[in-house]
Formats: sequence, structure tokens, C-alpha cells
Amino acid sequence: MSPENRTGTSRECTPTPRWWRIGVCAVLPVLVGAACVVLLGAQLQPVMPFIVVILVGWVFVVLGSVWLALALIRLWRYRPDRRLWITPVIVVATALVSALGIPSWIGWQLSKGELEQRAGTCEPTLEDMRVGVYDVHRVTSGPRGCHFYTRGGLFNSVGVAHLPHGTDKIGNPEAEGDIGYRHFHDDWYTFTAIDF
Repeated sequence: MSPENRTGTSRECTPTPRWWRIGVCAVLPVLVGAACVVLLGAQLQPVMPFIVVILVGWVFVVLGSVWLALALIRLWRYRPDRRLWITPVIVVATALVSALGIPSWIGWQLSKGELEQRAGTCEPTLEDMRVGVYDVHRVTSGPRGCHFYTRGGLFNSVGVAHLPHGTDKIGNPEAEGDIGYRHFHDDWYTFTAIDF
């Protein structure tokens, strides 16, 4: 038997170490799954909190690097193993759910009744409150409509606004004190306001 064949046979017969199985089949999927749940939970808000995007992004980079290292060890020293694909399947499923806008739609469905009720009276407040699943920290009333400021903006304020007569300010705000809107649902818009 040639040395190449002996190496191939040895590679195929070498049992996968326990630490690899635990890491790939248990630890990584749980950690990645938790990061995906946090990401999807943040998407329940009308505008996803920027800090969550940054933190979860770094978690994915670190865990992705660990997964890649374990995958290369597996492919170099042992034969391929389907369990290696558990973690990428979780990430792809999360990306698909996110791309379809399912968390945002669920957040809206759980919040719209209370939002519409509060928009009817639109009492201004600076109190933190929960409106459906939305974390609102300020409500303002104006001639255009009712604005619910939510957590999420890094330097600018963000939220959702009820504008029964619509708006022509679609797009990003351009100057201090300006507000830019994006259509959300029916008479509702998400907005970004430049505060300084």
C-alpha cells in the first residue's frame, strides 16, 4: 500500500475528537442561535437599534471565525461531517426571515392597535413607555401628525409617525432639525430626525 493510501485511510478512520463534536454540535449552534434571536428581537422595533447591529455583527464575526477554524481542522484532519453545517443553516434561516421582514411585520401587528389608539389623542409626553412591543421614550404632537420616538438612532432620533395626510419629505433628512420619512404601513411612517 502506498503512503498516500495509508494517509487517506488513517484520515477517514481517525475518530472525531470529543471537543470538536461539543464545539460544533452544541456550543457554536447555541451561541449563534442566541445572537440570531437577539437580532430578530431587535427587528421587532420600527427602526432596529444601531448598537444591537454593531454588537451582534461583531459576535457573528468572532463566531464565524471560530466556525471556519473548526471547519478547516475537520476537513484537514478528518473526513467531512454534515454536522459542520448546523451553524450556517441557522445563520441562513435567520437572514431569510430577516430579509422577508417577518420580525418587523410581527412587531407592527403586536403594536398597531395601541399605537392607533394613542395616536387618536396624541398626548405629548417625555415618559418612557411600552406601546405594544415598541420601546417609546417620547411622543410629540404637531400639525403633520403624531411622532413616537423609539430607541435606535446613534446620533439622530428615530421612530414611527402617524401622518394621516401623508408627507412629501420622503428620504433622509438633510439639515439640523429636519425629519426624513419612509412609508411603513397605511398612514404610518418611520422617521429619522437630525437633532444637532
